[in-house]
Amino acid sequence: MGYRLEGGNYGGGGYKEARQYWLIGVVILIIFFIGSVLLESLKQPFLVVFLVPVSFIGVFLTFYLFELRFDQGGYASLILLSGITVNSGFYIVNDYNNHRKWKKEFAPWKAYLKAVQNKIGPIILTIFSTVAGMVPFLIDGKEQVFWFALAAGTIGGLVFSLLGVFLFLPFIVKYPSGKLR
Repeated sequence: MGYRLEGGNYGGGGYKEARQYWLIGVVILIIFFIGSVLLESLKQPFLVVFLVPVSFIGVFLTFYLFELRFDQGGYASLILLSGITVNSGFYIVNDYNNHRKWKKEFAPWKAYLKAVQNKIGPIILTIFSTVAGMVPFLIDGKEQVFWFALAAGTIGGLVFSLLGVFLFLPFIVKYPSGKLR
């Protein structure tokens, strides 16, 4: 009476699969340290790195809503998104810091809006060019399982990362510094 689980490899690849997800944590930690050096802050890189889980929500929603199988292509899209998403944040925050440093008469919100105005073009071009580069893998269809999952996850994550850039990144104005000096 009842249930019993015996042997076998249930639920995935075991240790190897768990190690993959630890590697995402290592990538995010490296991005945080690089951001701390670039921005000379501990708070600002934290807010930028927070964009990564926001873009991951887009990946998981894409796989859930379109009933796709999450496999190595989905995992690769998580790694790809980690780098592309933080670039958007670093562009804006670095420009924001430069405006605050060189134009002291700017209020924090004005400096932030100016930074967004200056950097939104490169951010949108980066995201749309990456999405356009992934479209051929979607057109090829589900026969190419890895590439289809990579394209679907990357596109969903990048589109959702725009929400993160516009909704979560403005908190940088509320918590402007945290200098290491």
